[in-house]
This record gives sequence, C-alpha cells and structure tokens, in this order.
Amino acid sequence: MADVLLLDFGASRVKCALWSAQRFEVIDEAEVPAPTPAFGPRGEVEIEPEAYWLALESTAGRLVAKHPEVESLWLCSEMHGVIVADWEGVPLSPYISWRDGRGTVTSNGDPSTYDKLLAQRDAFFALSGMKLRPGLPIVSLSHLASQSALPKGDLMLFTLVDWLLWRGGERYPAIHASLAAGTGFYDVHRQLWSEALFGLASLTDRKIRMATIAPAGTPIGRIDLAGRKITVFGGVGDLQAAVFGAGFPGRVTMAINLGTGSQVLRACNNQLMGIERRPGADGGEFAAITHIPSGRALNVFATCLDGCAQLGGGQPFFWRLFGSLSTEQVLQAPMQVDMNVFAAAWKYERGGSIRFIHEGGFTPDELLAAIARGWLAQYATAMELLDPEREESAFLVSGGLGRRAEFVSPVLSALSGREARPVGTLTGEETLDGLLALARSCDLVN
Repeated sequence: MADVLLLDFGASRVKCALWSAQRFEVIDEAEVPAPTPAFGPRGEVEIEPEAYWLALESTAGRLVAKHPEVESLWLCSEMHGVIVADWEGVPLSPYISWRDGRGTVTSNGDPSTYDKLLAQRDAFFALSGMKLRPGLPIVSLSHLASQSALPKGDLMLFTLVDWLLWRGGERYPAIHASLAAGTGFYDVHRQLWSEALFGLASLTDRKIRMATIAPAGTPIGRIDLAGRKITVFGGVGDLQAAVFGAGFPGRVTMAINLGTGSQVLRACNNQLMGIERRPGADGGEFAAITHIPSGRALNVFATCLDGCAQLGGGQPFFWRLFGSLSTEQVLQAPMQVDMNVFAAAWKYERGGSIRFIHEGGFTPDELLAAIARGWLAQYATAMELLDPEREESAFLVSGGLGRRAEFVSPVLSALSGREARPVGTLTGEETLDGLLALARSCDLVN
C-alpha cells in the first residue's frame, strides 16, 4: 500500500510525519510552531487564517515536495475554533480560538453573552451533549451577533480543518463529527447540524453554510499542495485522534488524556446524569469529563514561580523541579491546590487557590508537589463520576504531560485505586498514532 502523511494541528505546534507502509515506521517529518495568537483587550484570542495554511505548506507541503509518491494526507486539529466567511468562502474574521473569552466580558453592568446563554444551558446540553462553556464557537458567535458585529448576509462557518481544505481548493469540504460537535452547533443524538442550536445563538436570520459531516475513512476533500492534488482524510478532533491512537476504546474502555487541556473518557452505554457525551474517532460515542485544568493551568503557576526566580537574578526552575519530584513527595504534599484558574475549567468558581500554607511547610519543592497532587487528584475525582460502580479497574494514560515526570502514573494509580497504564507511540505522537490507526482500520494503509 502507499505511504501516507499524518498531520496534527495542535495548540502549540504543527507536526507532520510520513509513514512508510513497507518499512512500518516514520521515514520523514516536519514541524513548525503553531501560529501565534493575538490577544485583544476584551478577551479576544485570534489568529490570521493564512498563518495556518502557511504552516500546512511548511510541513505537509514540504514532505509532498520531497516525496512525490505520496497521494494522501490524514489530518486532525485542535477543536473549538471558528472562522466566519462570506458565502464565497472569503474569511471575514480571524480564526477565533478556543481560548477566546469575549463572550464572558460584561459591559456597563449588563450580563455577558455567556451569562445570558446560561439560561438555555439545559437545552444546549440536551442537544449537543456538552456543557456550555466560554470559548465554544456558539458563545463567541452569539456574542458577535448580540453586538451587531457579524457581517451582513449569508455566511459560511469554518472549523480549522474545512478552512484548510477550502484554502487548498476544495469547494465541498467535509469534517468528522468530533470537530462538528466541538462547535456547539451539532446535535449529538441526531448526528447533524442543529437549527435549534443556531437559533440559541441568534443566527437564524440568515443562511449558514457548514461543512458536510463524514465518517472516518471517507475522503473529506482534495487540496493543491506542492503542485499536486492530495486526497485528505480524517478531519478528526485532536483529542479523539490521540485517545484512539492510545488504544481507547478498543484496548481499555477508560482513558485520561493529559495535554494543554485534559479529559477523562469512558466508553459505556449507560447515560450518566449530567455527564457529557462526545463522538469518538471510530464512529462510536463516549462519556467525557472535559476541560480539566492541565498544561494550561500548570503554566500559570510556572510563569509566576519562574518569573519570581528571574526577578531575583536566578533561572527558571519550575519544569525541571516538577519533573524530578518523587511519587512520595507528591502523595505527601502538605498543601491543597485548586487548579481551576480559567473560566472554562470544569470546576471554575472564582479562580484557583492554594490552601493550608503553614510556616515550615512552604518550600519550593513542597509547593510544586502540592501543585502536582492538585493536578492529578482531579482525575481520580472525575473517574469516580464516570464510573461510580467501579466497573473499570484500569485506565490508559495518554498525552505528552503523562510522560513529563515519572510520578504521574504511580500517583494516579494511588489516588484512584485503579491501574494506570502508560501509553507508548509508534510515530512519536499519539495524535499521529491515532490517524495511522484510523487509516489502517479503514484498510487505506498497511
């Protein structure tokens, strides 16, 4: 079978690998940093769409030019972003990131758009399977509509994947249900775009064009790349790709993914009260607790502590010391740290906190151990919510942060009373492993 390109548009980097079906290994790769966002004064987090196309050319385009035998590309991307375009596909907005918080900003004492939408949270949950959160496209676009800031006339709404397809010349782009669900406009039960959800966002006064929703294994478009026509597959959310590559749900039916954001997932048929449902990469569905503070929240503490060190003439130390902590240090940490430092976090109230600081027990290593315990204790709590009957005795640990320190898996096992099973990779990246597993499951590559 033909070799295949695997490409992940992540929150911090864009990475592409060329998988050799004959040699059963990665034979070439290219990587660039993810495009840099611009932060606005009212919570805006935006990126120029063209920067993503340039990143695609610098990675997949570069490999296509070097390897003319390549004919197909499997693609996944970060979720919860949106681009507003006119009916001809010309962008009228930047890429509005999943980190965007404009919908939570109040003005003149009036409630924010997000606060107003919360009155419809039950209806939103019933249709989308998700909890309403800041940063979802449905919140950002509802805010723009309420401010009369959406362009007049009929519109196209792009996720990152279908924007890249459109930019590459595909006029009938498709995406996987996992990306569609991430917009907040997808009915997870009927498995189609929802007029009711567009109505919730006050977007029913015009035509809205969205990408077709296609299962994994179906081509989602063809793009012009390095002077050639390349067939694209996937269009999957990066989370779904990563956990599928780790072996969820085929190998183990409960999994944790530890990255910039993080989740606990369980493949189960019973509908748990108040628990979200998400489409899986393989066409199934899983229960999920998402937006658990992870790398993004750890970086808040790292920025503060490393900044203090540098102000005193020293060097950054957070990640070095964090990675050297022992299991015993983390389990015996004397303080309690609340990691919910951003508004979309799963247990956010008024921000994070550090409790039980005592004289003689507030050294840097003790503080970092407490941060580590506070981070990992969240997953034990989430697993109890997903599996109150404790039917699952083991869980997968995937994501780059799971490999950043040796204490992660043993601490998770100790706190949860379940066996943590760390995940290795074929390609060096779980997201790329997931794309490869999808391609192989669809008999499109050996």
